[in-house]
Amino acid sequence: MNDAGGPRKRPTQADVARLAKVSPAVVSAVVNGRTGTGVRVGDSTAARVEQAIRQLGYVPNVAARNLAGGRSNIIGVFTYEALFPMDAMNFYHPFLTGVEEAAEDLDCHLLLFTGSHIDGRRRAIYKNGLNTLQLADGAVIVGQAEDRDELAAMLREGFPAVFIGRRELASIETSYAAADYSTATRQLVERISGFGHRRIARLHGGSSHESIIDRDTGFTAARDQLADRLDAADVFVTPNASAVTELVPRLVEQGYTCLIADDCERAGDACAAAEELGLSVPRDLSVAALSEFSLVPTVRDVTTVVTPGREMGVAAVRLLADILKNPSDRSPRRTVIECGIRDGETLAAPRG
Repeated sequence: MNDAGGPRKRPTQADVARLAKVSPAVVSAVVNGRTGTGVRVGDSTAARVEQAIRQLGYVPNVAARNLAGGRSNIIGVFTYEALFPMDAMNFYHPFLTGVEEAAEDLDCHLLLFTGSHIDGRRRAIYKNGLNTLQLADGAVIVGQAEDRDELAAMLREGFPAVFIGRRELASIETSYAAADYSTATRQLVERISGFGHRRIARLHGGSSHESIIDRDTGFTAARDQLADRLDAADVFVTPNASAVTELVPRLVEQGYTCLIADDCERAGDACAAAEELGLSVPRDLSVAALSEFSLVPTVRDVTTVVTPGREMGVAAVRLLADILKNPSDRSPRRTVIECGIRDGETLAAPRG
């Protein structure tokens, strides 16, 4: 990986041939296993070509590379998380559905990158110094458990990539299709206030991810806007069931009538903690969530902000297509998509 200067041109077979001081036909023969070419390549020459391939970070293309005509017509999908098979984490299923839908509209193939690992287990973009995503024309990146230094290196090399979800990297601008969590959070708090709640607490898990920062912004905006009739507290809680169970009784004792969790899993924990106290949800205590994400099945139908996952997947692929069609335009492509709010059974007017 070369961090100096601007984006680095993807190496070609011609570059390999120049470095190895051989003809392009010899490089092609080595890359294709020396079969069906009629070119004889000695062991020492093949070793020299393979060394040049490693040095340059060349990855063989499966076809010419132009999405508008002549490219491989392959869009990569990469994640650091264990999302495949897709039912492993249903929250991400709509994202991948949208990606597939947009790829079909563009008459492109999808390639799911799951095989490159470092330390024997963690997924990585680079393996032995090579960007394995180069098998595709460009890639859509999904999920949160990421190596941001590696992502920045990939973008500095000029590899076309679009994130599903807002990403801000310190050293380079990014392209993304994001959800408008800030506006949705503000609207949810306004809805809670409209039911008559005067004391609400947000159970904040402490994440500094962009999606949580956007929710922070929306919560603060609502608190400032409704300051004359709403006491809204941002309460840190370790994001696990036992911590929520311990916190809920204290908040109820302090007079809070509605709790807002970061996601449906923690909201479910809050519902369970309230019911352990003999309270009814939502008659005695209302609960809402800022995301429908949950690693476990939730018993309650929680009122929650809904991420526009399918729309974000579609938009990410379309932004990537625009990057590939206009490679000289290096400006970031970004779009922000409106969220929804799903009315569940956990939000109602407070008693009295």
